Order: sequence, then C-alpha cells, then structure tokens
Amino acid sequence: MNFMSTTPKLLFKGLFQRESFVSGKSVAELQEKLSQYFNTKVFAVNSGRSAIYLALKTLGIGHGDEVLIQAYTCNAVPNPVLWSGAVPVYVDIEESTLNMDLADLKKKISGSSKVIIVQHTFGNPAKIREILKIAEQYKLKVIEDCAHSLGAKVDSKLLGTFGDLAILSFGREKIVSSLSGGALVVNDPALQEKAEGLISELKNLPKRKIVQEIANYFSWRVLFRRIHPKKWGSIFIRYLYQFDSINVVTSQKELSGLRPSWYPSKMPEILAKLALQEFEKIESYNHKRAEIAEKYFQRLKGSKVKLIGPHEGVYLRVVGLYPKPQIILEEAKKRKLAFGNWYNSVVYPEGVHLARLGYRSGSCPTAEQVASQTLNLPNYLGMTDIEVERVVSLVRSFG
Repeated sequence: MNFMSTTPKLLFKGLFQRESFVSGKSVAELQEKLSQYFNTKVFAVNSGRSAIYLALKTLGIGHGDEVLIQAYTCNAVPNPVLWSGAVPVYVDIEESTLNMDLADLKKKISGSSKVIIVQHTFGNPAKIREILKIAEQYKLKVIEDCAHSLGAKVDSKLLGTFGDLAILSFGREKIVSSLSGGALVVNDPALQEKAEGLISELKNLPKRKIVQEIANYFSWRVLFRRIHPKKWGSIFIRYLYQFDSINVVTSQKELSGLRPSWYPSKMPEILAKLALQEFEKIESYNHKRAEIAEKYFQRLKGSKVKLIGPHEGVYLRVVGLYPKPQIILEEAKKRKLAFGNWYNSVVYPEGVHLARLGYRSGSCPTAEQVASQTLNLPNYLGMTDIEVERVVSLVRSFG
C-alpha cells in the first residue's frame, strides 16, 4: 500500500468520529481538487466499479445495448456493464501493450454497440486517439478506464480527458489509494447535469463496510502479511475469503456477475481524507515507480522473462511474461519477494464465473495466452536498490 505513518492514526481516530461515515467537506474538497486537476467536473464515489456503472447510466445504457471492453481485465469492468442491463463484448489485446487490439475492436462492433470502455492497462496508455476515430466512425461513446493510470499523459494531455467520460479508482494497490474509492470524470458538458443528478441520489456507504475496510487494513498490517508467505497462512487466508471477511476487493456475489447492495454509494469522509492525503503525492509516487521500472528494463535486457515496456505512461505494475510463471512466483515467495499475478486470468481474479460475466472461451486468444504467462515484478514505493537487485537476481536465475 502507499500509506505513510499518518494513515493508521487517521483511520483509528476516524473510527470514533460520527462524520467519518457520511459524505461531507472532505469529499467536496477531493472533488474540487480532482476537478481542477482534470479541468472538468469530477464526482467522488465509493469505488471504480461504481463510477463505471454511473458512467453507463449517465449515457443511458441499458438492456439490449452492447459495451465493448477488453479481455485481460478485472471483473470490476464487466460487472457494472451487466448491472446496467447491457452486454459486455470482449475485445482481444496486443501482447506488446496489454491494451485493446484495434483490429479485433472493429470486428466486434455491431449494430447494438453503444460504448467502448478503454482500459489503460497498468498505466500503459491505450491507442486512445485511434480509438476515438473508430468511435466517431461508428457513433460510439468512449469511457476511459483510468483505474491504473492516474497522472499518465499522451502528448502532454492527461489520460482521462480524451473520452466522453472517465473513471478513477482509489482502491488498494492503485496509483492513489484510500482503501476503497473512485471517481467519475465527466468531460462532455452535456452529460454533467445527468451525472450530478445520479450522484445526488446515492446513499451513504454502509458503516459496516467502512469499518470492514479499516479492520482489513490493520489486519494485513499486523498479521496477514506476515503469515501469507507460509503455506498454512495462505490456505487460512483463502478460507476467510469465502466469507467476504477480509480483503474484500471482490465479493463472492461479483464472482458471478451479481451486484452487492453497496454499489454504487457515496464516498465517506474518512476515505476522502485518505485520498486527499495521497493525491498530494501523486507525482512523487509515479516518479518512484518509473525509476524502479527503468532499473528492471536496464538490468533484465535479454532475460527470458519478457517485460512489457518501456512506455510513456505510468507504472502501476511492471509486467513480465514467462511460459511457467508459477515457478517464479513460488520461488519469489520462498525468498519473501512480493511478486504479483495481475492478471493471471482473462477476467481477474481466478475463480470468476467467466460465462456469467459474458466471456466465451477462445474469443480472445492473445489475452488468454498472456494471462497464462503473467507475473508482476515488485515496484512498491518503499523499495530499495538492494531489493531491486534481489528481484533481478531471481529473474536472471531463470535465464
């Protein structure tokens, strides 16, 4: 996580303040800062998937409509499409960028297509200008998914300012994290009034969900991150996942495309305070991650682990492809190195009901192949040069 020493104090203190659990001054301040940053109207909500759902409702998307999304994505993208009553249509990706393949995009546009959701995967900018031309040709609306790419630019223009709308995520392990949270960026002035109306009707996030997020933060900080590397600890944590009791990024309902009652909701004060605290550091965060990525690109040239990049965006994750990634991941765990597996499933996480999320096996072969080879090299903000060298040494040991 991105948090500095002030975070535990802020969270603990906030648990005993009634105003922490409703939307108030801090939410308004966050919206104002984001609106200034993007130079348009921005609304804070409780998650990125809520923002996608609200973006679709703002555009009037519903039953019978098709929404084009890329495979090699998180369930947080197709789920809001399903919740809106629309059908997600999966587009294959380019192996070199992990972003939408434009040739496959054109093939999958139909008379029912209404929207393209453009994912900038792990901070690597999609071919947004070309996609906008395709959207104009077929009279489609564009939503930019900037959950991974806050602060990234193309030709000095911020991602999130190209499409009709855009969404942000402040969830765990994002560019800016407030445990959970998100925002809807409305670039088209004609859509702002409708978006504001939808936001005004939202209820507060249930207090139990906020307390659960905070308890999860402290549980991982104090206990779970210590036992997770052990086999028994990993089994125990996976067991708890079944009951949505810890690490509830994806609830059990969402694995099958169902909508939990708290999506969408307003963003609570306590999480907005965290987001404000983190947003001030966005440039330094992105710079630090880019520095780590550059070290990997330089020191792993010729490695059998194929790194994705370099690119002009930001580096939420440094992704490598290897024929048998699990071997490397298991060795990394033994050496207590925090490798990751985003996305080791064509729709993440493993265990989602692909058919219920509208994915047909074999429809996006490149995405499926890439998912089977994916691993993430550590690039957390406190990483030292010695730790980078340990990662390089491990990767090099596999050729």
